[in-house]
Amino acid sequence: MIQFVIGAAAGYVFGTKAGRKRYHQIKKGYETAINSPVTRNAVTATRKMIANKLDPQPRMKEVKNYRTDDGNTVLEPDQD
Repeated sequence: MIQFVIGAAAGYVFGTKAGRKRYHQIKKGYETAINSPVTRNAVTATRKMIANKLDPQPRMKEVKNYRTDDGNTVLEPDQD
């Protein structure tokens, strides 16, 4: 999807007579979008979700102050 947007932007820039000014406007918008905290959070969340789906051994954490009658600990998925 991103490649399509970049291609469309490049085609627009090179296909029009707007010139360098329009190119810099598109470049500034692209850099603003890529460097925004919202984009960084979305990328981080997506990477975590993919890593959790691909992880054959999901990370688990011990439930504090809870043990079964036979002394075993109880584990739950780690949601970091």
